[in-house]
Amino acid sequence: DKNLPQMKTYHPHQIYPFTVIDIREFNDRKFFMLSDGYKHTFRVAPYDYQLEWESVNVPKVINCYVKSVNHNGLPLLVQVRHEVLAHNYTEIGGQYPFKLVAKRQDENTAQPFFELHDTYGLYHRYYPGPGEPDREIGDIFLLTFLGIEEKEQNKAFLKLSLQKEPIALISPEGEDPREESFLGAENDLREFKSSIVYPAGNIIPDIDEQIKVICKTIAGFMNQHGGDLYIGVNDSGEVVGIDYDYPYLNSSPTDAYSYQSNPDGYENKIRTSVKKLLGRTANSNIRFEFPELDGKTYCKITVKEVLKPIFYWETSLFQRAGNMTQLLKGDEISWFVEDRYRLRNQAAGLVNLPRHVDNLDIQEEEQDIPSAEEFVVQKIAIREERVRYWMSFYTDGTWSFDTRQVDSADKVYEVAIPTSFKSKRLIMAYENGRINVVSPYDHIKPLGTNRRTLRTKGRRYSNGWNRDSDILTMFCADEKDLLVIRSQKAHGSTWIKIHYVGAISLHTSLQLAGNILVNPKFDAQMLSVNRLPLDYYPLVSALVLKDHQTSSYLGYKRTDKTLSKVFLALEQLLEER
Repeated sequence: DKNLPQMKTYHPHQIYPFTVIDIREFNDRKFFMLSDGYKHTFRVAPYDYQLEWESVNVPKVINCYVKSVNHNGLPLLVQVRHEVLAHNYTEIGGQYPFKLVAKRQDENTAQPFFELHDTYGLYHRYYPGPGEPDREIGDIFLLTFLGIEEKEQNKAFLKLSLQKEPIALISPEGEDPREESFLGAENDLREFKSSIVYPAGNIIPDIDEQIKVICKTIAGFMNQHGGDLYIGVNDSGEVVGIDYDYPYLNSSPTDAYSYQSNPDGYENKIRTSVKKLLGRTANSNIRFEFPELDGKTYCKITVKEVLKPIFYWETSLFQRAGNMTQLLKGDEISWFVEDRYRLRNQAAGLVNLPRHVDNLDIQEEEQDIPSAEEFVVQKIAIREERVRYWMSFYTDGTWSFDTRQVDSADKVYEVAIPTSFKSKRLIMAYENGRINVVSPYDHIKPLGTNRRTLRTKGRRYSNGWNRDSDILTMFCADEKDLLVIRSQKAHGSTWIKIHYVGAISLHTSLQLAGNILVNPKFDAQMLSVNRLPLDYYPLVSALVLKDHQTSSYLGYKRTDKTLSKVFLALEQLLEER
């Protein structure tokens, strides 16, 4: 229409609506192509979460803020910050994961603040309050969302708080239906995908696009703590099955292989894509299962954490954060690569490696350094000793020792005494939260008038153990070894702490009740006691309490996100024992 102006007039610091035409790529960057209804088209940069949108998800209209106008009258556009935040943060009182990417200082107030990166690719500023735990770059932790504060010039901020429990919400729809799923809800260790053929929100099969999403999720798990990826399960945790995918396994125009329409073909298709997009290391760290529920087969992929960066297409790094997979950017990549390098060297025994590492070669072959699991097995195999004696304990409170195990109906516990028992401590842990530590050498070969004399093998001796409580466990340990103590409070929360064996008093009697390690005042029960060699101290040092704190603290709550990496390392170590 000749009567229409050739171009609309724009003013800085104003908001205008634009129709979305397309998503296009310029110089390896994607942009939303926009129209204002006139002849000119414009572009605005999308956020990370918008890059995952399919065409059906892209809104028809986007409101944009004009930062400036050039001499030709063309506007420099950015998306309206408040609307972007409101799109992603919808649950007042809900808890969301954030990653600490930098520690900075406010130029105006000199107050320190954290620069945070969320799972949607957005950056935020957070001022920690007094008493909050100290955090390191790269830490992921939860903050409670309390609302959005909007200011002039397109500035909008999340109101965030570190609250131990989320604010209670009243939902008119009732309970969350996902709670009824036997698989639970999506979280940092669990992800649901309905299909490897149909991209989310799309009714047209596109196996090439959806398999990319699958591989990004696998990479995200490997670059964090591992996890389980369920395919054939919808967002509510309902099993829909994978039978619908079978007819499309060979629909990719870029994949020359042929796949059978069964679970084997399904696994082969995914593994082929993983090797292509993520590499051989990634493919060797996934395991497939195909369970059934109500006649529907679904796929469970167990993904292990990998102690080297897993790149997508050799260029992009994804990491699991909450129930989202996050693309790492800028300094985050450097921090992540350094952290993986440090963890690998810790696993290999190079525990004094500094936090910052220069000239890192991330292309090193995976065979050069053993995996964490291989390292644990190797290390423990070296430390295991031959059994010299067996000490047996009986229902009447007596005890005996012999060079072989006892077959007796009234035996309640039996513990192996190693060859080097002269320098060992016998840990006698009871269900009432007490631990008695004695020297097995002093009881099997006690000091007589002039010298030590071996007692009679097979003979029962009195005062063998404290019958005020049931025996939880017994084992031998070195004085410098670590004791991992796990307890549970009455309401169900689990707590973990670590003490040196030497922090617990050495007693002369087998029958003593021992020291209090889990104090009754905490209304908690001691669940387990395990030994760790001192070699592993650098991996779990954050959980080691001071010697005088044996009865005054339960330790650390297992759900403490700030210690999640330490808990993971500890569980891997204990699993091998």
